[in-house]
Amino acid sequence: PGGPPEGARVPATAMTIEPVTATSGRPHPEQAFIDRLRAGEQAAYRELYRTYSGEVYRLGRQFVHSDAEAEEVVQEVFVSAFKAIDRFRGHARLKTWLYRITVNRALKRRRWWTRRREVPEEPVSHRLAGGVGPEVRAADREALAVVQACLGALDERKRTVLVLHELEGLNTQEIAEVLQCPRSTVLTRLSRARKAV
Repeated sequence: PGGPPEGARVPATAMTIEPVTATSGRPHPEQAFIDRLRAGEQAAYRELYRTYSGEVYRLGRQFVHSDAEAEEVVQEVFVSAFKAIDRFRGHARLKTWLYRITVNRALKRRRWWTRRREVPEEPVSHRLAGGVGPEVRAADREALAVVQACLGALDERKRTVLVLHELEGLNTQEIAEVLQCPRSTVLTRLSRARKAV
């Protein structure tokens, strides 16, 4: 789709997103675009969705158990973002802010499955498998299965920082902004995650 889904279903318990407070007097590099979103400009909404929906899907798919669930995460993330854009204060990039919502939404779904002890097969990494031909994917299937087994064995906190760093390419400061924790905490979790795998 090229824009926010028309008539998208708003989850009954929409996530509350805390305001992001600016820490610098410098204008946000995306301020003009943010202003368009706040003004309710439909073209801006479509641009936000078109730019980031693929990345949101890929990140969410690392934590949930089916393509359909990942699509649901995408819907929830953008509905939440559209509803909360007035409270965005520019401390982080829009991408970082969307990743924060995505992680929260996807982990909430994962916890739901875990509580019911009905955890389906772990997803094969779309980041690792993407962009290669079927022959290469077939040859690498065993290696990807090993990667996913390692990720699945990690606890939630270690898995999250490893996915964000190794698969999504975020640096440790960006991960700290996504998870709203000190960078030192990210470094510790990342070190322990690497040792565990």
